[in-house]
Amino acid sequence: GLAAIVQAKNLGAVVRCFDTRPEVKEQVESLGGEFIYPDMQEDGTGAGGYAKEMSKEFIDAEMRLFADQCKEIDIVITTALIPGRKAPVLITKEMVESMQPGSVTVDLAAEAGGNIETTVRDELIQTPNGVTCIGYTD
Repeated sequence: GLAAIVQAKNLGAVVRCFDTRPEVKEQVESLGGEFIYPDMQEDGTGAGGYAKEMSKEFIDAEMRLFADQCKEIDIVITTALIPGRKAPVLITKEMVESMQPGSVTVDLAAEAGGNIETTVRDELIQTPNGVTCIGYTD
């Protein structure tokens, strides 16, 4: 993820990043990315460097943040995994429908069920509103 920030910035992109682990904020900002966070604070640091499962209140705030962001951005890249479990859905079909035609989603958690509701594992699809959704697992 951090290498992707550098590459995107080098291409002139405005990069916004989210993570439930507060220590990631400094890493993102040191590379020129903007760290976004819901309107409530909760530490998502779990065992082994992975993120832990968050409270319902935090998840609701997180989903509001993502819904607002999807209306403004052109590319969404998701990577959220919980070891031994299905990947959490972070971007709903409605959020994808709010994106502009020509936007792209890349779901790097597609192998574990995907973080984006419109992801089809191992396929590239286009939604009726013109968003390209990439769910490749290789």
